[in-house]
Amino acid sequence: MHARLSSIFASTLLRCIAMLCLAVLTVGCSARPTTAPSATTLQVPPTATATAPIANVAIAPVQQTTVEPIAVPWAWKTFQGEEYDLGSVVLRSTLRDPLLRDRVLSFLPLMMDHYRTALVPLAAPRDAPLFFIFGTRNEWMAYTRLRIPNEAATYEKIGRGGYTIEGESVLYDLGRFDTFTIVAHEGWHAFTQSNFEQPLPVWLEEGIACFMEGSRRTRGEGKVEFMPWRNFERYSELRDAHARKRLIPLESLLADYPQSFLEDGRSALLTYYAQVWALVHFLNEGMDGKYHAGLVRILAHARDGKIAETLWSSRRSGIAGERRMMLARQLGPAVLREYFNEDVAQLTREYDAYVQDLCTKGSWERVFRGDRPSQGTSAR
Repeated sequence: MHARLSSIFASTLLRCIAMLCLAVLTVGCSARPTTAPSATTLQVPPTATATAPIANVAIAPVQQTTVEPIAVPWAWKTFQGEEYDLGSVVLRSTLRDPLLRDRVLSFLPLMMDHYRTALVPLAAPRDAPLFFIFGTRNEWMAYTRLRIPNEAATYEKIGRGGYTIEGESVLYDLGRFDTFTIVAHEGWHAFTQSNFEQPLPVWLEEGIACFMEGSRRTRGEGKVEFMPWRNFERYSELRDAHARKRLIPLESLLADYPQSFLEDGRSALLTYYAQVWALVHFLNEGMDGKYHAGLVRILAHARDGKIAETLWSSRRSGIAGERRMMLARQLGPAVLREYFNEDVAQLTREYDAYVQDLCTKGSWERVFRGDRPSQGTSAR
């Protein structure tokens, strides 16, 4: 997904995998172009509201630091705006809402710190991710036509959303709530494209992006708090799919791109995102932290470019076809076998029980507070 990938990945990059998130109850999707560069897309409808395993890693809290942005005029083609160098991230913006702009400027550096501490300790990106946030959809679309003309027609079908390509997130003003949802989701894609030598499997990349969405701004002081469990939309969809007996088998979550679930209707796509969100929570804390060390290891290997050599040199990762599926398409169970549990059937039973507990014993009050919905025995 970026220039530093090892040669085994260079000719097999995913082309424009759609990365979508849910803000309320419905979402659309664009088809995956066959000739686009590696990219991610996300849509948000208007809202109503160390390479070795390391166990029990202490996660540092996000520091609420004041960042003094360095602002300069920015112009490209017909676009006129400002560029803000925030150290860990660069923003180019034509935002017209001054409150939203100021909040974005304070949000972005904290978000980057959150990526580095939320799951496992990660180094800062070698290259600062670049965000384009336009004041209007028309500006966003005009830039897209110039930036990726061959794929612009696909993105034009997106009702409300954006995309990330080569470490650049291209977004626009979706309001004072939805803008931060899409920024947090797409920002993770920009972070990995700017920092990782090899890509994560799609199910894990998407699950972590959803994991990063939850946040709130405190009243009064207006501080940002990142709360991965405080994601009403993902939890609501998970509970609804469980109640309707429409949960997707883990095997299918691992084997397919998000867009493939559109064939079964839009609700199946939303269920996919809710379940990979829950899967990351499970791998992070489930079974008393049984799989957390694997999460540390896979993220370290993606960062350092060691996934390919690990899969090919290990007997745990499954048959050759499964390994090729991961290396060529970033799909399949090979990573799950190698980094988490060689017995996929056992892990599946544990994950299913974890989801069952979340859905049948969960409390909306706990979600509102940013806590795990249920207090089951599988929490770390």
